Parts: sequence; C-alpha cells; structure tokens
Amino acid sequence: MARLSAEAVREAAALVLQALQEGGTLPPFPDPWAPRTPAQGRRIAAAVLAGLDVPVVGLRLAPVPGLSVPAVGPILAPRLLRGPAAVPCGERRTITLALVAQLRSSLPVRDRPYTLRFVAGRIASLHVAFDLAETRFTRGPPDLPAHLADLSGLGLILFGRPASRTSWVDSVRALCTAEVRRGKERVWRGEVGVADALRAAAEAVRSEGGLPAGAVLAVGGLSPPLPDEPLRASIRRLGSVERMAPG
Repeated sequence: MARLSAEAVREAAALVLQALQEGGTLPPFPDPWAPRTPAQGRRIAAAVLAGLDVPVVGLRLAPVPGLSVPAVGPILAPRLLRGPAAVPCGERRTITLALVAQLRSSLPVRDRPYTLRFVAGRIASLHVAFDLAETRFTRGPPDLPAHLADLSGLGLILFGRPASRTSWVDSVRALCTAEVRRGKERVWRGEVGVADALRAAAEAVRSEGGLPAGAVLAVGGLSPPLPDEPLRASIRRLGSVERMAPG
C-alpha cells in the first residue's frame, strides 16, 4: 500500500477545508492525494481540523452513505445546534434520527469493552436529535477513506431538550417507540434500541482514544433517511426535537 506523503495530506486537506469554509463541493481527490486506507483518511481529517481552528467538542458515529458500516468523526461546536431551530435545505444530505449525550465523566482508554452500566453512569444528559449528515463530494463519498477525510460527512446536529434522567435510565434497556412527523403527517414510526445505540457509539469512541468529561457523544442512523424538510421527531420517554422552516 502506497504511503501518503505529507504534501499530499496538505493538498487534500486544503480541498476539504475550502469546501467547508466556502460551502462548496469536492470532486474526487486527484489520485496522488487520494487516501487509500482509513488511517490516511484520518490524517487528512486531522489536517482539516487544524486548518479550521474550531473547537472539537466530541465524536459522532453515523452511517456512511452507500456502505454497510458506520464511521466515527468529529463534532464541531458551531455545527451542534439546540432545537427548535430553523435549518435551510441543503444538497447531498442524509438525515436520520439520532441521540446526543453529554458526558459527566470521561470515557477512558482501556482494553476491555465498556458495559452499558458503565456508559450510562458516564452520561450527564441525553437528547433526541437529528443528524443532518452532508457529503461535500459531488458524486457522494467514493469510499470510506475519502469519507473520513471529509470529517465523516459532518453536517449539522440538531438536538432537543434533555430527557428526564429517571425516564431514560429506566427505559434505556428497552426498545423505545419513535416517530417523525411533518406537521400532522407521520413520516416514519419505529423502535429505537437506546442501549445498543449508546454502547455502539461508546465502543467506537473507545477505539478512537476515549472522550473527556463534558464532551459530546452522538450516534445517528436510528431511522431510515428522512426528508430534508421541517420535521419533529420524538422518542418515547426521551423527548423530542424540532426542525423549523427558515424565515
């Protein structure tokens, strides 16, 4: 496997950085700059974050469009929005129901997997959310390494009020009924495995080196892709989140 030179990392990162800052798009990386492995994609993402100079407040686990695996990426402070909020429509988005947790205690680096009890005990607040993922590639993310270089498709994360701790701790092991509505019309209804979602996100974070107290942990993909429109989502006993129309 060919190594990616420091110059190639800088050039690829500059393309992603320009697209992020200007709201533009990305063609496929030129072959000499294209990451071939997830590790190379992460190197480019790290260079992008250094160039943005924006606080990274946590990590997000979300599906990769067109692939059967989720990917971990950063959460940037300006892209974490408290709902209800108005969000314009975008291009190349994949919107799904999500959960956002803020940590009261760190998720430390360790060899053995976290238990659900351990993860739940680290959470200060839990919120229903929309993950508004967005690829900047004009023809979708060509592969996982490129997707990771594009900050794992980070768009916006819109989250609702915190759930009552009694409610979510009591229901975390059960499947929770969830639904998404567009006005009075039901767009989707299903069940969310809160325990599985939180544990999957926490395990992904463990493999990335953990998270400190106060950081944000997010997991998307808890519903099929949703329309890029004003919506309201709710998960039984956990609360709701609302995306309003602009203006």
